[in-house]
Amino acid sequence: MKHKTGISVPTEVTVLMVSTYPPNRDGIASYTRRLENALQKENIAIRLAVNGRDWKRNSLLYVFSIIRKAVHSKTDIVHTQLSYFTFGNEYYTGLFPILSVFLKVLGKRIVVTLHDIVPTSNVTNSFLKTHTSPRFLRFKRWLLNYYTRTVCSIADRVIVHTELAKNTLVQDYAVRQRKIRVIPHGIDQAFFSAEEDLFEIKSRINKNHRIVSYFGLVRHGKGLEDLVKAWKKVKTESVQLLIIGGKHPMLNDNCYENLVELIKELGLEESVLFSGYVVDDLLPSYLRESDVFVFPYNEWGDVIASSGALSIVAPYLKPMIVTDVPAFSYLKTSGAAMVVKKGDINGLASAIIELLTNTQTRSLLVDNLCKWLPESSWSNVAEKTAILYRELS
Repeated sequence: MKHKTGISVPTEVTVLMVSTYPPNRDGIASYTRRLENALQKENIAIRLAVNGRDWKRNSLLYVFSIIRKAVHSKTDIVHTQLSYFTFGNEYYTGLFPILSVFLKVLGKRIVVTLHDIVPTSNVTNSFLKTHTSPRFLRFKRWLLNYYTRTVCSIADRVIVHTELAKNTLVQDYAVRQRKIRVIPHGIDQAFFSAEEDLFEIKSRINKNHRIVSYFGLVRHGKGLEDLVKAWKKVKTESVQLLIIGGKHPMLNDNCYENLVELIKELGLEESVLFSGYVVDDLLPSYLRESDVFVFPYNEWGDVIASSGALSIVAPYLKPMIVTDVPAFSYLKTSGAAMVVKKGDINGLASAIIELLTNTQTRSLLVDNLCKWLPESSWSNVAEKTAILYRELS
């Protein structure tokens, strides 16, 4: 289509996006909102089918609810933001291929963004016991493999965030390369914080202390126990550890309560603070006042997934410490963060001390971070996603 000025303008494409969405408090909800906003500039109209409003997690009826929404929305493309627990526990998530088949019968083109992928070598009994109920483990190993293959075979396009994720789908699950598009997880490029917002954080911390922060949901697998144990070894004075985030809304793993008990056992109550869940309007004040960010993921490293928390803190241009899990592979290759082995408590403590005491190391990490950020801007993500949609229109 041409604009009256003679400049070619892409035809508007309408897409139904199936996802969680704020006020849901999870990484995919935040991702979807940011992607939706960025796609508006690409002349893509997004209609939403979201948990809590259009369908309900852990309900057999979600399949029919989404089909009804797809019919009423009159869109040709249905794009699902999919994790293993988007629709609830493993039993409800297992129904997703049935939903996809019905949508195909209705003539819809199917796009799936896989937010987490488990390499087949990591699908052990221990992994399954951690993330699912402990029954039928042998069957679940087979089912996870079959589920992933089926989801990808039905979809017209599969989006992943890294080359590692793409290679895993091809090598472990025999997914055809032509179906897969590597589109990075978007990274915010700027942040804004009103001065009055700072009261929220400054009323809780010692103004003479530097702040080391973890940001994200408090859940098993994120390595928070390792971080607290490492904090015990940090001898630098005048520092506080701030855990920014609340309990995971979908899990009952007692991680939060266990962490509080561990802090008491180690006598760290004075130097470790919990913010609880922080609303978007106040979050910038917490992130801006942080001096160092730490992402100590451990068991979560068995899953190939991007870090939504990283995408939010990166534009604050603070030095970061991460573990050597797939979610942070691009930070390692770009030199934009200090990388320690997952589970290495001594190494984590040493890295924290290094960043608190060495100005040269902090500056180098921030310089490399500045170079890396533009590659994953939401505008670039939206442009690549819009191209994919138009291929299918």
